Amino acid sequence: MGQRRRYAATGRAAAVEDWAVYRFRRILVPIRKLNVRRSVVAERAAQIAAGCGARLELFHDLSTPVYVDTLYGAGKSLSEQTRAMRARALAQLERLAAPLRQRGLKVTTAAAWDFPPYEAVIRRAQASGADLIVAHKRGHHQMQSLLGYTDWELLRASPVPLLLIKTPRHRARAPVLAAIDPRQAAAKPGPLEREILRNAAALAAALRAPLHAAQVQAAWAPWGRSAGERRNVLLRHARAVRIAPARVHQLEGSPDVLLPAAARRLRAGTVVMGAMSRRGLQRVFLGNTAERLLDDLRCDVLVVKPPRFPARLPRARRGIFYLSNLPLA
Repeated sequence: MGQRRRYAATGRAAAVEDWAVYRFRRILVPIRKLNVRRSVVAERAAQIAAGCGARLELFHDLSTPVYVDTLYGAGKSLSEQTRAMRARALAQLERLAAPLRQRGLKVTTAAAWDFPPYEAVIRRAQASGADLIVAHKRGHHQMQSLLGYTDWELLRASPVPLLLIKTPRHRARAPVLAAIDPRQAAAKPGPLEREILRNAAALAAALRAPLHAAQVQAAWAPWGRSAGERRNVLLRHARAVRIAPARVHQLEGSPDVLLPAAARRLRAGTVVMGAMSRRGLQRVFLGNTAERLLDDLRCDVLVVKPPRFPARLPRARRGIFYLSNLPLA
């Protein structure tokens, strides 16, 4: 109570109460493969949920095409067959959920006919009120900006923070590293920096892990503040989420090189970074820092967007994708 009065007296209560002590409340876990005994993403999400009391939802998107002529041959109506397929998916999700519930976690399951998969995940996250998506990161992508992998599309389109799991095993108390854009050098954290810091703090608290902050300044960058001024601003931002000065790292050089190197040196379990929307030719060919770094970082990556980031996709599910095996002509 004394601490709260002290912050209220100095006009900083909102900074502490609104986002510095933020925690996850509902975590969505997309499950791609149902015929498995154990899901790495579900286990990682369970670790986070156990540390912050969040609810888990295991979600499977029924996005595979339904061949109409095959269903007619089975002697059942389309609705009967599709209901049976969804029921089987839910039963398999329940098998994954059962051991998590035995550990005292609150776990629900959901399956929906929708496509493409990344849109289905975003729609489900918004409908369920999820504040974190924990998803699997595919292997190294070739020409990732031109290919529509689900994880890349989630990275670009999801307004909900997205934790991409890259490593099958998570080291206990592995540090969480928040990467702050050096262009955001205002005296107070901007909207994106607040999201980076509060999500990084929430993840570190849930995993009982040390929290670090890093800022990589390219040597040729045109912003006008000196290194000392940027350091003071970075320390002020870090202090808002109680990061000790010894865990604040200011580096000069290429972010593409130095941020992965810093993560390796700290043996970080997760790097938290921000991403902005890019469209047109920029989106296709240039990508952004988060996309370039995603393959180079050896640890998990939590990507956050600014507040009110637009999802830019239909809110209604697309339903079942029907196809026919028979030729059209």
